[in-house]
Amino acid sequence: MRELPKINQLKNLRAIIQYGSIRTAAQSLHQTQPAMTRSIQELEKILGVSLLVRGVHGAELTAMGRIFEPRMNLVLNELERAMDELEQIERSSEGLVTFGCSHLPALAFVPDVIKNFQTRYTTARITVAEGQLSELLNSLRLGRLDFFIGLVSPEISLREFVDEHLAVAQFAVIARKGHPLANSTSLSELQGAKWYLPTARAGFYNDIGSLIFPYGKEPTSSVIFGNSATIAEQLILNEDYLFVGPKVMATVSSLQDIISVIPVKEKMPDGHYSLIYRRQQSLTPMAKRFMDDIRFAYLELMSRQTD
Repeated sequence: MRELPKINQLKNLRAIIQYGSIRTAAQSLHQTQPAMTRSIQELEKILGVSLLVRGVHGAELTAMGRIFEPRMNLVLNELERAMDELEQIERSSEGLVTFGCSHLPALAFVPDVIKNFQTRYTTARITVAEGQLSELLNSLRLGRLDFFIGLVSPEISLREFVDEHLAVAQFAVIARKGHPLANSTSLSELQGAKWYLPTARAGFYNDIGSLIFPYGKEPTSSVIFGNSATIAEQLILNEDYLFVGPKVMATVSSLQDIISVIPVKEKMPDGHYSLIYRRQQSLTPMAKRFMDDIRFAYLELMSRQTD
């Protein structure tokens, strides 16, 4: 039977990639530098290829190393998740949930879902990564995230994932209440405005710019791209930036008194929201419980669209 790498060898390589230095990686894992070097040499012998080379910025991956890295991360992430799942089954009120989400859930209901969830499961550890699907897809693929909730697009292939449809949201231009352009009725009146738009390499928001600026941006226009709900909120409320988002955001109790929809005649494309997770991934009990809470929160929020 072919000899396989040891888990410690893979963890050592991951640490070197993370820190860019064998010495620093050894210190982080409480090993000596010679022991760390010997471990990597043994790993390279098992694989029959060179994984690392000394570069101007420290230890760098070779071409073979770059091919090996994503597979290695997937193996380590799956093992760590399997151990966490067993631990959660043994201690049913504890566990780790790591997920990604886009602006609507981040602003509208995720904070309340997390708060209520942690009230029920006081030792649960929750990590959130904000961003669009195009930005977080690789982390989802490698098992760094349990799942993603947010906008999906036909441009982005999800064949290796479960795509659980949650809702279709009507989109609109959103501003703070009292914004100087709050009564505008056409996008042409907003050409010189300031905009905050999510970063996206593909998908829904990647095409929004051409809709807002069909003839290109005006010199007075300011467009900031980012994926932080906190920054978006500050720019919209304090700096008069506009945002393209679901109309239903204006019905959320924490937002309804401070934001409003600008009644432009042009129709924004609808946003399709889904819950995305890997087909081959065995979700932990804690992640499954949290996903149930997300499903319920979406249903409750989207019911306001038809009220």
